Amino acid sequence: MAMACQLSAIAAITMVALVLAAAIATLTSVITAQEPPTPGKNCYRRCMPGDARVCHFSFEVHLYQILSRACYNCPRNATDCARSDCIAGDGIKRRIIAINKQMPGPAMQVCEGDKVVVDVKNSLPAEGITMHWHGITQSGSPALTVNEPPSGTPYMDGVPGITQCPIHAGSSFRYSFYAHNVGTHWYHAHSGFHRGDGVFGALIVRRSLNTDPNVNAYDHDLPEHTILVTDWLHIPTEDKFALNYHGGGDDFAESILVNGQGPFQHANASDPASLVPYRRFKVTPGESYRFRLISTAILNCPITFSIDQHLLTIIESDGNPIVPINATSLVIHSGERFDFVLHPTHDKSDIFWMNFMGSVDCAEPQAHQFAFLEYERQHVNPKNFKHGDLSLNDRDLLRKLPPKPVFTEIPPEGVQVNSLNSACYDDLVCIADLRSPYSLPDDLKYPQANLTLYLAFEMRPIHNSHFYSRMFYDFELVGEDQQVSTPQINNISFTAISAPLLLNKRRVENKICNAELPLPSKNCHDDHCECVHLYEIPLGAVVDLVLIDEGQHGDESHPVHLHGYHFWVIGQHRPDDVVDAAITRSEVMAMDARGELQRNFDRPVQKDTVTVPDAGYTIIRFRADNPGFWLLHCHVLFHSVAGMELVFKVGEDHQIPEPPADFPSCGDFRHTAL
Repeated sequence: MAMACQLSAIAAITMVALVLAAAIATLTSVITAQEPPTPGKNCYRRCMPGDARVCHFSFEVHLYQILSRACYNCPRNATDCARSDCIAGDGIKRRIIAINKQMPGPAMQVCEGDKVVVDVKNSLPAEGITMHWHGITQSGSPALTVNEPPSGTPYMDGVPGITQCPIHAGSSFRYSFYAHNVGTHWYHAHSGFHRGDGVFGALIVRRSLNTDPNVNAYDHDLPEHTILVTDWLHIPTEDKFALNYHGGGDDFAESILVNGQGPFQHANASDPASLVPYRRFKVTPGESYRFRLISTAILNCPITFSIDQHLLTIIESDGNPIVPINATSLVIHSGERFDFVLHPTHDKSDIFWMNFMGSVDCAEPQAHQFAFLEYERQHVNPKNFKHGDLSLNDRDLLRKLPPKPVFTEIPPEGVQVNSLNSACYDDLVCIADLRSPYSLPDDLKYPQANLTLYLAFEMRPIHNSHFYSRMFYDFELVGEDQQVSTPQINNISFTAISAPLLLNKRRVENKICNAELPLPSKNCHDDHCECVHLYEIPLGAVVDLVLIDEGQHGDESHPVHLHGYHFWVIGQHRPDDVVDAAITRSEVMAMDARGELQRNFDRPVQKDTVTVPDAGYTIIRFRADNPGFWLLHCHVLFHSVAGMELVFKVGEDHQIPEPPADFPSCGDFRHTAL
């Protein structure tokens, strides 16, 4: 009876919230429908209530090249590296895929409530592509009456096989959605390995100053203070994957880039790659600046970020405000974003090293990068700053530089936020230790959620027929240097789908499985199981996901991203500095049954991407109020492509918004006459 009353109350609250959301969406639609489209590059402005616009962007995706002919004599001539269409990378030539001949792609700077329209033209010779808007929930409201259709745009989420068909070579697709999610976000290809080859960019949604809880924390919020940090390969990403999963090759990154650029740190002095200009960021002493840091990493490459002789006042993560915390360094994982405020106060130096140190898959090759924080001593209007890049040929500035730091996995002394695989104590601050300025909604404070799912992430040393042959080269028969583990969730690999679930809700029912369903549904061969890994969640339910990294094989953490939602991080734990620690899903379930998994309801932070510590767990909570098919996956690209992902179907079929009538379809074909 108590649970029934609780669900009734939840349903009533959800109904009110959805009515309000629908009204706001309708009002925004009316406002923007009256405005002519604004070229996307002109949508950066001071955000004001009632000033919603239609921001139109045009993306062309095509094959391109690091150090193409557009670069002339770059990097030997640093000025040439700033030429239009020149992408310098780390000075090592390789094939890439670029948007509008830019890497990162064009920055999208819009305001809360803007309608964002992006025309994506696929000019690749043969591959399909999609674009995901990481941090945008595409949210709306379900049908409240029989005659009222659901709202929301789940079909704009950009996941092939889940929400849309790939954009075929030579064709175009128009993405259209409302920028309801304020904060630092980004976009990237969600097809194959395209993200690793350069298809990504910043998506910043600003709010009006009177609604910004951190408005008094900084003086300037400039587009040029957005930092995208990328682990970087010297060969195309699919080649690296093939070598790793089929040829015994490693999965290490050779380099790290800052906003698509930076010298290869292991190049010798005579190598032109050592001359690629560093990115630099200018500030005026006495002013305070908001910086936005985004990790676009594709490998398990957590990056430790710090600025010499400066504190970082961290104010936001994944677009959600946090109670400001001062730190000397922070660790950022693939898909995460952190906003911090910088207070330039030094009176003796003019230029400082900004440090990006890689770990795990970036540690053995010592992949790292630097950029520069440069003081402008004479006050200059920020709009008139000329933000350039610092080359080793800039002798005047180089004379002011302290010695270049060396690669290290040891962070600077002081507080570190989001530490890698560490118990939370003293100066090591975990995400679950941070606090939001806002209270958790009352209807989410129940000790027990309506639905709790335990999801174990593990790299399993099993016979996977995609990588091995039982007869000729079994997992156990090949040498250790030829063994590669299979990334799975709950011992299940996600299998590819030819037709999007959102368009073909019933066609794959016989291929669906999860850990709670009988074994035959899991399509198991030997010890490898794969299927359309899917859970159904009632609309309006409060859901706890207990994300577990079993740590049985390898010392890896997993950054996990949930599409369609921003969740609350209500718990996180790892055994205290235990070497080779391990934990199982069944052990965690038993611990929870005994009440040993602590959940924090005191202003937990919201995120859309969170790391699961090795041999530990992270607990997240959300209300399933956004109907659709939503992907949850490890954001390490090699892991997700190999099957470490699953789908949540939220709501019944009639509660899920239908795509437009002319929405592209695709699927398998067999000629019945043959």
